[in-house]
Amino acid sequence: MRINLGSQASATVTDQWLAYLQAGKAFSRGGVSQGAAGQFPHAQLFNPAASGKTAVVHGLLVDVSAIFAVHFNVDNVARAVDIGAGVNMLSGAAAGVCHFRTESNAVEQGAVFNSFSPQAQTIIQPYFGWFFILGAGQGLTLVGITVASSIEVNFQWAEY
Repeated sequence: MRINLGSQASATVTDQWLAYLQAGKAFSRGGVSQGAAGQFPHAQLFNPAASGKTAVVHGLLVDVSAIFAVHFNVDNVARAVDIGAGVNMLSGAAAGVCHFRTESNAVEQGAVFNSFSPQAQTIIQPYFGWFFILGAGQGLTLVGITVASSIEVNFQWAEY
């Protein structure tokens, strides 16, 4: 814990992430979404409506098959293919409630709130520290903005 000038103590992002790890509340999951001919690849972290949890996205890794823009979208619809629940980063602890999901769709899904253009075959960690909060029934979807391309994403998050 970092002690600031004055009498206030505050936890750093690193301190908080370590606390989530030690408490069995930190998760990771990812995979590849391949866009079919004429369709965009979608990779999503989805917090189910009945989860009763809030998810805080700590970071993510992104790799793309070619140079193209990647949109960050928010939505409340689970993508079609459920890859699985988050793997607990405390070995042996219970799986997370959030799931990694993928979809190939002719129309970009969700509402765009950010965008970036990574180089092909270069793993990018576009954000450090805390990035996004997902309430129950919400999804964070990354969409490759080139049809018939692939996007590989790995999310790291905490649930409370």
